[in-house]
Amino acid sequence: MPIGHEEKISGSERPKWVDTPVKEDTKEAKAFVGLSLNEQMESQARAGALEDARKQIIDAMGVYGKRKIDEVITSVGSISDIINPGIVKDEATKMVSESIVKSRANQFHIERWKRITESGVGYYYKVFVLVLFPNDQAAQITKDAITLAAKQAKDTQDKRNIDRALEAMKELKSNDW
Repeated sequence: MPIGHEEKISGSERPKWVDTPVKEDTKEAKAFVGLSLNEQMESQARAGALEDARKQIIDAMGVYGKRKIDEVITSVGSISDIINPGIVKDEATKMVSESIVKSRANQFHIERWKRITESGVGYYYKVFVLVLFPNDQAAQITKDAITLAAKQAKDTQDKRNIDRALEAMKELKSNDW
């Protein structure tokens, strides 16, 4: 076989959720699929796939948070000087990446591959993971991130605007991200 040839040597057929995670979405949670790099150890591949899913959750949280902040600003008035969407995204990102937010694997799909190299045959694992991230957790992270980012407000009017924004957030639905 030519150098660079790759062949799957074990692992069942890839489940449908690998290519279409949105079909796994539920009323309570949004589905994300993480993919590992090619790792020599299965445990490293599992960890890598979970890390990839977390990065996707962080990206989705940023989009969700921005949309929620825009809704709050629309309902409360212009408070974008006080609650900066970029700062809120950074706070949400920290919460997810520091594992304040727990994202657990719902399913793993593991494949073992071999690759022909100049020095012989190399083996590696490729892992896919399905993570269902709860909608209510996404909403709570956004609210917490706004609260943390808004604590920097100094004057009384700013604090009142922030309180109004947080009250408005209570009325927003958490299942639309």
